[in-house]
Amino acid sequence: MKKISSYLALGTVALVALSALAFWPLYLSKPFRAADGYTHFHAAVGTGWLALLLVQALLIRGDRRSAHQLFGRASFVLAPAFVVSSVLLAHFRFSRMDEATFAREAYTLYLPVSAAVLFAAAFVCAFVWRRPASVHARFMACTALLLLDPVLGRCLAFYLPALPEMWHYQVITFGTEALLVWLLLRTLPPGLAGRPAFRTFAGVYVAVLLLWFFLPPTASWLAFATWFRGLALT
Repeated sequence: MKKISSYLALGTVALVALSALAFWPLYLSKPFRAADGYTHFHAAVGTGWLALLLVQALLIRGDRRSAHQLFGRASFVLAPAFVVSSVLLAHFRFSRMDEATFAREAYTLYLPVSAAVLFAAAFVCAFVWRRPASVHARFMACTALLLLDPVLGRCLAFYLPALPEMWHYQVITFGTEALLVWLLLRTLPPGLAGRPAFRTFAGVYVAVLLLWFFLPPTASWLAFATWFRGLALT
């Protein structure tokens, strides 16, 4: 348990550093008033979630389980807030697009929506499988892995030569996520209670990633995106 907590702490620190690079050009380097409130809300909650993951991992690393449980109560506020902020930000952006822009960009709605769904599922599973702790930690780690695509994708786009197509970025980011999810499953001892649940979640996680390459261009997804855009949320 201490080993995965150490890995989670190191991974969270790395993700925070990459996030600073990823969001510097179009967000962090701009005046506060340059961004809308939904963006600020999402950024604040996302930062809070990463901070909570880091603190929780360090508390377990230091055998401070009582404090870990106490701080864990904050997750019942931050996790729903992160999902809600993701949905509201996506709706705000897509509902403000003109028809031509929406027709071009509707397929990309899959990214924030699928990430929000997987994040919520990972958090619920982490709550249900609080024991054994190694399974709980892996579900919590998956909430952080879901941030890899928006963070790593932006780093690749901003700081490296451009790739020919947008979906090429997801080959890298989603491929990295799938590999890490497989490693999390692979390192769970066979026969451990909770391993079948995590195996099922890992399969669903990878399936949702793979659907990105097939579902968004369809008429069914366009119909969903149009319905979502028309909701009175923002």
